Amino acid sequence: MGHLADINKSYFSHLLGAWKMAFWFILGGFRLIIHGIIPNFDIHAGQETVDRYAPPNERSEPSS
Repeated sequence: MGHLADINKSYFSHLLGAWKMAFWFILGGFRLIIHGIIPNFDIHAGQETVDRYAPPNERSEPSS
């Protein structure tokens, strides 16, 4: 399992991390679907979803 060795994680640690990331992206997707229908609802849904996993030096500043 080269990928696990490359990132120095066990199978279950990797599984939990992948599922956690998938959960937040699925939740963000639902937020964006609702935002698409009701534009004034949750206006930062997309950016907050991306920022959750963007490297700290690549995160955008929230717009006013």
